[in-house]
Amino acid sequence: MNVNSQQGYDSTCTCDSSSGSVCMKYTCSTTVRSVSCFSGSSLLTLPDGSHKSLADIQIGEHVLVNHHHTYEPISSFIHAKRDGVFSFLAIRVQSTKSNQTSTIHISPNHLIFDYDSGKAKFAGKLHVGDRLQFVDHNEIVPATIMDIKLTKQEGYYAPLTASGKIVIDGVIASNYATVSNHDLAHEVMGVYRWWTNFFGGSKSNEDIPWMLQTMLIIEQVIRWCGGEQLIESYI
Repeated sequence: MNVNSQQGYDSTCTCDSSSGSVCMKYTCSTTVRSVSCFSGSSLLTLPDGSHKSLADIQIGEHVLVNHHHTYEPISSFIHAKRDGVFSFLAIRVQSTKSNQTSTIHISPNHLIFDYDSGKAKFAGKLHVGDRLQFVDHNEIVPATIMDIKLTKQEGYYAPLTASGKIVIDGVIASNYATVSNHDLAHEVMGVYRWWTNFFGGSKSNEDIPWMLQTMLIIEQVIRWCGGEQLIESYI
């Protein structure tokens, strides 16, 4: 029996003994859910206005990170895997300014910015009708979610920028996943950003950094102890 948690864990339980159709004793093991972030086909905006896929982007290239026409270099990849097919949510949005449509392929446990609250939310908690932050002619406008589907895409990538934000297919998204608080993740990952700036980044990390994994465990312990409100109001 697989138990899927919204808090970033997957549990597998095995029945050790049963009486009729009732399990009398079972054993469970829990692992951190895999994080796929963005698909390799996701498009980034370059300073000359052209677009380039995440699969082809290189460390050091400048990409659009917000609506202020700000471009930052990709300092590293939190994790990435070129080969293989992975599951993503295909979230199709429509700009309220120009009716322009775009589809972002993102994992359910990756953070993406809600327009109305201004907060980062897990993509898996969004619904049709919700509004995301969308860059339309260098202006941030609400983009209404028109459709959400589950899809398969080649490769996964989690780019890292100085601001902790990035524009993917026109949508403003966080660099971070699994941990529910973007500001907290960005603060803790400052050490990792310093490390990559000093020693150089990588595009071959298949696993997320130990700092992010440790922070996820700490967050879960706090939630289990009833400290969810503390996490939500940390910043």
